[in-house]
Amino acid sequence: MFNFSLSRSYGSSKTGRRTRTGRSKTIKTKKTTRKLNDLAIKSLPKELLVDVLARVASSSFTDLFNAKLCCRDFLGAADEDYILEHVSINRFPVIPWFTRDEVVAFLNRCKDNGNPEALYRQGLVEYFSYRRMESGLEYLKRAADKGHIEASYVYGIILLCTGGESTQQGLKLLNAVKSSKSNSLRIQECRVRTKAIIRTMWINNYLVRQTNTCCHEQPCIRMERTWDCNEDNDVLLCDACRWDQEVIAFCKMLRGIAA
Repeated sequence: MFNFSLSRSYGSSKTGRRTRTGRSKTIKTKKTTRKLNDLAIKSLPKELLVDVLARVASSSFTDLFNAKLCCRDFLGAADEDYILEHVSINRFPVIPWFTRDEVVAFLNRCKDNGNPEALYRQGLVEYFSYRRMESGLEYLKRAADKGHIEASYVYGIILLCTGGESTQQGLKLLNAVKSSKSNSLRIQECRVRTKAIIRTMWINNYLVRQTNTCCHEQPCIRMERTWDCNEDNDVLLCDACRWDQEVIAFCKMLRGIAA
C-alpha cells in the first residue's frame, strides 16, 4: 500500500514536470514566432506597410485598432495621413453629441486628410443642418470626386433641384451612380444609407425644385414614385423623367423626417 502511494506520487510529479515543460516550450515558441514576425514587419518598406494598413483600415476601424496593439511598427504607421484618408468611420456617429474629445479629434483629422466618408458627412451637416449651402456643396463635391457613391447621389439631386446649367451635371452624376452597379440596387442602397444618416440630423434646410426636368412624353407618364419603391418599371422612363421622380421622392423624404 505504501509503495503504491509512492509510485502514484512519483508519477504525478513526473507528469507535472512534463506539463510545465510543455507549457514552457509553448511560451518559448510563441515568443520566437512573435520575434520573427516583428523582424519580418520591420523589414518591410514603410510605404508598403502604410499601404497594407490602409487596406485594413478601409474595411474596419476595429481591425486597424487591433493591428496597432499587436505591433509597435503598426502603431507608428497608423497615424499616417494616407491611412486617415482611407479608414472606415461607418461605426462612428455622424453627430458626435456625447463622444470623447479624442474621437472628435480623430474624425476631424480624417476630414482634414480628405476621407471621403468624413467629407460626405460634413457636407450633409453643412447643407441640411447648418444651412451653409456653399460649403456643404463643396464637401459633397470633394467626396463625389473621390468616388463616394452616396455623395454623388446627394450632390446630383441637389444640382437637379438647382436647375439651369447644373441640371446636365446632376443628370450625369446620377446616371453614373445608377450604372455603377447592376440593376437598381445601387440607387436603393443610396436611398437607405442617405436616409439613415439624415435621420440623425436636425433638418433646417429643404430642397425645392427650381425646374421640372420631366420630358412629358407619353411613354414616360406613369404613377408617381415613392421613396421605397422598386425600380423595375424604370425601363419605361427616360433619364430626365426618372431623376425628376427621384428628386420629388427625396424632397418628400426630407420633409417627412423633419415633420
